[in-house]
Amino acid sequence: MSVLQVELREGLLRDECTVTNIRKSLIPGIVIVSLDCQGSKVEFDVLKELLVVSEGSKTEYTLSREKPEYDEKKDFVAWGYVISKKNVETTPPKQKLIVSLWGYMVMIESSENINSCFNLMDKVYFKLKHS
Repeated sequence: MSVLQVELREGLLRDECTVTNIRKSLIPGIVIVSLDCQGSKVEFDVLKELLVVSEGSKTEYTLSREKPEYDEKKDFVAWGYVISKKNVETTPPKQKLIVSLWGYMVMIESSENINSCFNLMDKVYFKLKHS
């Protein structure tokens, strides 16, 4: 995988990550995936059958208003809506975006200004690159 710099602009957030944890959800057949990325931390839930990464692997995620290019047979892509933008009172301060992919949640937290990239109820695509 090439070295990717965090990409952050209007309507787009892209980051390179390591899958740090995959654990069972209380909901049968669902797993919760944690990613530690260059400029953010991501946690999302997904059907186990749709999982395209394994714990310890390198991957890349994209959150964008435009449908990203992807390998239909390898990558995970779903669309949904930005449902929450928050400032988290920590040191250093962080911002948190929450996206609903038709009930499955994606939470992205960063010390970067990620909330300025999207509006509430923006239709967005979440892509997780196969590793």
